[in-house]
Amino acid sequence: MRIEATYHISTPMFMGGADNRTDTELRPSSLKGLLRFWFRAVAWPQLGSLKKVFEVENSIFGSTEGQAKFLIKIDDNTLMPNKKQIFNKYTYGLNYLGYGLTEKGELIRSYIENGRSFTLTLFLKKSVSEEELKFVKQSLQALGLFGGAGARSRRGFGSLSLVSLRIENNEEWNEPCNVEELQNIIREFLNIVSKSSDLPPYTAFSTKTQIFIKKGNSDPIALLNEIGMELLRYRSYGRASKDKHMLPWNEKAEQNFTDDHDLMLDFLNGKKINRIPRRVVFGLPHNYFFSGKGKVSIEPHSKGQKRRASPLFIHIHKLSDGSYVAVLSLIPSQFLPSNVNVEIKTGRQTTIIPPQVDYNVISIFLERPTLKAEVVWPNE
Repeated sequence: MRIEATYHISTPMFMGGADNRTDTELRPSSLKGLLRFWFRAVAWPQLGSLKKVFEVENSIFGSTEGQAKFLIKIDDNTLMPNKKQIFNKYTYGLNYLGYGLTEKGELIRSYIENGRSFTLTLFLKKSVSEEELKFVKQSLQALGLFGGAGARSRRGFGSLSLVSLRIENNEEWNEPCNVEELQNIIREFLNIVSKSSDLPPYTAFSTKTQIFIKKGNSDPIALLNEIGMELLRYRSYGRASKDKHMLPWNEKAEQNFTDDHDLMLDFLNGKKINRIPRRVVFGLPHNYFFSGKGKVSIEPHSKGQKRRASPLFIHIHKLSDGSYVAVLSLIPSQFLPSNVNVEIKTGRQTTIIPPQVDYNVISIFLERPTLKAEVVWPNE
C-alpha cells in the first residue's frame, strides 16, 4: 500500500544535517521521528495504556526486535538550502522565538525556504492492520495540523501544512480554504483522538488539550513575528531604563511575572525558596540574568534529562486561499517523570524543588485580548 502526503512549508525550516550548522536537508529518518512523536500523541488517548502504545508503536515503526512496517521516500527536489537573512534588529518576535538560530544578529544555520512543498511517500507492508493504518494516517494529519520540522519547530519555525493525503491515489484530505473549515477539521480530528480525561504521561492529546487560532494574512513571517512579540510582552520583565522597565521596541513592560523575578533575585541573594517560578511551565532550561549580580539556572535534576520541551506548540498553517493562520496548541501532560525534580542553582548554591506547574499560566496567554486568538478546542 502506498500513502502520499504533501506538505507546504509555511515558515523557514532549520533542518540541520550531520553537523547541524552547515548541511540542510530533509531526511527520511527525521520525518519518521516526527511521525513517531505524533503517533504517540494520538495513540495514548485511544489505547489508554503505555504498554499498548509501545506495542503498537514498535509494530508500526520498528524496534530492536523488528523492522518498521513501512519505507519512506521524500520528493524534495525543490528544497534548496538558503541563508538569506530573515532576522534583523526590528524582528523582535522572530528573534525571541528563534533564540539559538543566530549569533550577534547573524544566522548561524541555513534553512529551507518557506513557500515550498514536498511529498512524503510511505510504502506500507501487507502486514499492516486496519488499526495501524488508522494511526499512520492520524500521525500524518497531526503533523500537518499542529506540528513542524527542525529547530524551534514548537516556536513556529518549520511549520508544515498538510495539503494532500492520498491512499493508493485516492484523495482523503480536503485542504481548508478558510478559518471555519480549518476549525471544523481540527474539531473532527480531536473528537476522535482526545477521548482521555487523564493527564497524559507524555505529550499527548486529551480533553485537557486547548487549541486556539489566530488569523493572519498572506505573510506567514509577519504573523509569527506578531505572536513572538505578544509572547514577549506576556513573559518579559523588561530591561531597566531610567525609572522604568522597557521591551526591546521601547514599550513599557507589563511585568506579569514580577513574583518570579523577585523569587529568583531572593535566591541569588542567598535566601531559601520553596517553589519554582511560574514561567517554568513554558519549558526547561529556564534562566534568569541579573545585571551585575549573576545568573540563576533552572533545569531538571536528572543526569539523563536536562530539558523539558514547551507544551505550547505554535504552528503557522496555510489555507488554500493563500492566507495564513496560527494554530496555537496547549498540550498538557505530566511535566517531568515522577522521580525527577527541578534544580535551581547559582554559582554558589543549589536547591531541589518538586516540579509543580500551573498550565493556566499558558491558558491566560492564549486568552489575551491583544493576542486576538479564537478558541477552537475544547468545543463547548
